[in-house]
Amino acid sequence: MQENVANPGLSERILKEVIATPALKELILLQMKDIKAETAPGLVKTLLWGDPGISMSLFGALPDAVNWLLELLLELGRQLNGLPELLLKDILGQVGLGIDGDRLKQLPEVYGQLARRLLIGEDKTPEEARAAVIAACNSALSGLDRVTARLENNRADIARSLAQGMKEIDKASLARSLRRVGQLAVATARPSGKKGGGKAPKAALAVAGGAVSLVALRVVIKRVRG
Repeated sequence: MQENVANPGLSERILKEVIATPALKELILLQMKDIKAETAPGLVKTLLWGDPGISMSLFGALPDAVNWLLELLLELGRQLNGLPELLLKDILGQVGLGIDGDRLKQLPEVYGQLARRLLIGEDKTPEEARAAVIAACNSALSGLDRVTARLENNRADIARSLAQGMKEIDKASLARSLRRVGQLAVATARPSGKKGGGKAPKAALAVAGGAVSLVALRVVIKRVRG
């Protein structure tokens, strides 16, 4: 059976010609070495607002562009999966060291605001906001239900794996971490200048709840295995 292969697109044909032309290839490499993050905002503003015709065409092509980007990322992952593990770790490690952490931290804030505007909207009444949040939660729960339904097929194997993981986990480090978090919570809840009382018991109780939840997880695993 012959495999269906998509015809090469214009970008692929141009790229092949560029790679086959030494002068153009060197020019592209020089430009790639001079990429600066500070120039990206100006490029986006020019694309969006420099010419109305281009910006409208850009928005019209956005779904196709997103699908193209998704397929590019998928194929990149497929190709990277074919590399030896040590080489893959070295390459991705170098990539990770070069990523600007401050810019990466801004993504949740910027796109979180965009998501809130899309899901809830601006100047909504409390009732409209509640309805939008509930609809989003129900959609997420529906997706979670579909994912967890698959667990019924190999419940025993998953429970066995979780139980083995509980045995192998570093309980000493976990206990130390919980103790430090508990001490921080108590110190945060305690009023300045006082050594006891106030909200400290509640904070300590909240931390204890985290430890209890770990015990509860072990109980759930045992019941699932049963």
